[in-house]
Formats: sequence, C-alpha cells, structure tokens
Amino acid sequence: MFAAALGLVIALSGGCAAQKSKTVVVPAPETFDTALALQLADKALAAQRDKKLDEAIELYKQAISANPELSGIWTNLGVALMSKQNFTAAAEAFKHAADLSPTDSRPLVNLGIAYLDRGWADQALMYFVDAIDRDPNNVEALRGAIIAAQRTGREDDRTLGYMKQLQLLETDPKWKQELGYRRLRLEGALRDKKPGIPVPEVRTNSAAQPVPPPASAPSPNH
Repeated sequence: MFAAALGLVIALSGGCAAQKSKTVVVPAPETFDTALALQLADKALAAQRDKKLDEAIELYKQAISANPELSGIWTNLGVALMSKQNFTAAAEAFKHAADLSPTDSRPLVNLGIAYLDRGWADQALMYFVDAIDRDPNNVEALRGAIIAAQRTGREDDRTLGYMKQLQLLETDPKWKQELGYRRLRLEGALRDKKPGIPVPEVRTNSAAQPVPPPASAPSPNH
C-alpha cells in the first residue's frame, strides 16, 4: 500500500506471513558517530534496493550501533525486516522510530500498513489516525485510515472528513474516482443514520522503492 523510511517513502507490498520472534537489540555506544551511521545507512539502502536484505539488515544494525538516535535508520531497518516477514522485529523498529521522531508521521504509517497487511484493521486504524494527527496531509495515512475504517465497520463523520481531505490531495486517478464513490455512499449512510456501507477496495500499483537519504539524515496500495 504505502510506507516511509529515512525521510523518504518506501512502499510495502504483499502480506506478512510467519515471522520470527527474535527482536532487534542494538547496544548503544558510549559516543555517537553520526557520519559513520549515515555512511552505513547509505550502503544498507543500496543493498536493500538490490534485494540483498540480510546484508541491508546487518548494515542498518551497524549504523544504529554507531548512532541509535537517527529515527530514519530504524524505519528503514523496519522496512527491511518486513520484507523478511519478521513482523515482530519490524514493528519494534517502527515504534522506536516513532518515539525518536514524535512529529514524523511516516513510522506510524508503516505500522499501520504492517497491521493492515496482517488483517489487524483495528490496530492499523489506530496507527493511521495517529499518523494523521502528526500530519493531516499524509496521503498514505489518509488512504490507510479510510480502508481500515471500512474493514472494521467504523466509518463515521471522521472518516468522511478524511475522504474530503484526501480529495484535495489525491493525484491517483483510480483513487480520485473511488473517493467520489466512497464519499457519496458514506454521506448517504450517515444522513440516514445507518452504518457505513462497505464498498470495493481500490488497488493502485506501487513497489517498494527506497530513496537515498540526504547527507545529514531523513505511495499507495490497497
């Protein structure tokens, strides 16, 4: 559907099958080496693009050991772990990134995607809403919240507000058309004081494409 990393956007595709229970534990160094961390993260990103996920994960862990306070590196690590179907460790990495950067909506979007892909729409909706609270213009968060609300049967006035906001921002023709349909049906349901009416999901094409980080550190598809 969509996802973010290192101040960039990385889309997650596919479901999250069986995952390992091992969590990410990276000891903090006595002193931080930000330059080294960014250098290692850049190499990890290149490996991630080449689908060398084990190498990318190891490089991200080394980067975190050099400086564990760069939230974008934790986010990219989470994306790589998700690609390896290690949901538990990926979710931990995303949460760590969200804590390190309390104004960044992207780690929360990634969490929403992770839970939505596993069929846990209630938890996904919570994270998408939190992401929107951080950034009301995050297109991926708005899309995710609309889908999760529909899946949980919790479409309401807030969902309608997300639809209206997304209509102002949306550029994908399929989503623009779908939004018009969703909004019309939900407005009718709310007017009649009935539960939101489920509608077919829209799908757009987007592959996981990492983007290089800037020198100093830090799309849709369900």
